[in-house]
Amino acid sequence: MERSNSSTQSEFVEVSMDEGTSGSTNVHEVATPPYKSSLQKFNTKVKETLFPDDPLRQFKGQPLHRKLILGAQYLFPLLKWAPTYSFKLFKSDLISGLTIASLAIPQVSRSQCFKLYDL
Repeated sequence: MERSNSSTQSEFVEVSMDEGTSGSTNVHEVATPPYKSSLQKFNTKVKETLFPDDPLRQFKGQPLHRKLILGAQYLFPLLKWAPTYSFKLFKSDLISGLTIASLAIPQVSRSQCFKLYDL
């Protein structure tokens, strides 16, 4: 059940929830969101779609040399994780790469074989 209560200056919506354990009904007041024009809503949706995590946030308030380093790390993620990469991680990556290759190569060979005989 929803109803609007406009007795106060800011508008609240009362939402009636299911009955509690004692048989009483729990009521929560939720403030209505501020008004946004259609253009503001559209801009917000586009920004959330294209930049969900706001990648430029890390550049705000940084000195120029730090911005250059962050920019290089943003364009080339290798620069960010390579200094902490270890031989143990390399072994794990090598084994997983060989596993995937062993599964993918026979499938490619089989599909090419079917193409040869499917003339």
